[in-house]
Amino acid sequence: MLRVHEVPCCDGIVTSTFYTVRWRGICARNRERWSCIHPLLAAASGALLLRRLGRRWGATDDEVHRPMPADELIPHPMVETTHAITIQAAAAEVWPWLVQMGMDRGGWYSDPEWWDGLFEKVLWFFLSRTEKTGYSIRSEPSAGRIIAEFQDLSAGDIVLDGPPGTAFFTVAALEKNRMLALSSNSHVRYIVPGFVRNNPKVQIHGEFSWVFILNEVDASTTRLILRTRVNYGPRLFRVLTRPFFWPVDFVLARKMLRGIKWRVEQRKGQLAERGRGFGRKFYGHDEPLPLVTEGE
Repeated sequence: MLRVHEVPCCDGIVTSTFYTVRWRGICARNRERWSCIHPLLAAASGALLLRRLGRRWGATDDEVHRPMPADELIPHPMVETTHAITIQAAAAEVWPWLVQMGMDRGGWYSDPEWWDGLFEKVLWFFLSRTEKTGYSIRSEPSAGRIIAEFQDLSAGDIVLDGPPGTAFFTVAALEKNRMLALSSNSHVRYIVPGFVRNNPKVQIHGEFSWVFILNEVDASTTRLILRTRVNYGPRLFRVLTRPFFWPVDFVLARKMLRGIKWRVEQRKGQLAERGRGFGRKFYGHDEPLPLVTEGE
């Protein structure tokens, strides 16, 4: 004899005109499947968030999508990111900090001090013994003052980012108080060990550009925009490394831009309050910046 059963289920009451059907078991199996899917959904959401932050921290839609100066250095990039920050200062007050960037110059401003040297230590780890000869890891933090001897930067100049003969930038273009474009065909090769980098069968290669744009909003406010473009290969190397590019670029760019902002605003505040004999402090830094320009 057929019996009608109304059985509570995860989706409500299920009515069956067949012999007793164990809907509870079916629902339990569905719940088990969803319990496996939830972590995957969470991981996918986290990856999408990191990718978005890695591509455009602090930048507006207009800044992300509009062409920028020196985009032609890498006209068809495989990877592009745009990060930005607002600085309460004129473009002319930001510019001196940009032109003195670089290893053995003003540094890269990636505070705090332990983080500032982290990338250099990673690069150092991948260098061969020959490439390290006669050179040591920089022990000084990024500059907390404007250094007069590093203010004369011109197109074609070399900005080191490692021991001589390793990673470096070339100043591709610059327009005072407006734009600084750095390009490199060495950086991609030096993020892998020497036995991979120097293996002719692997052929690690790539080109990389950093372009800093200063857009003055008004006389005391500037948008500092960093546009990064990269092409690199071979394909397998690109596939393996691209998932790490977004979070690394997000962290490095964010720390550098915030380091520049802190230094510019700190110095501007101290100069404004010099007559009162003290300087303001920002972002938890313990010591105010020196008020003088080094070399004066």
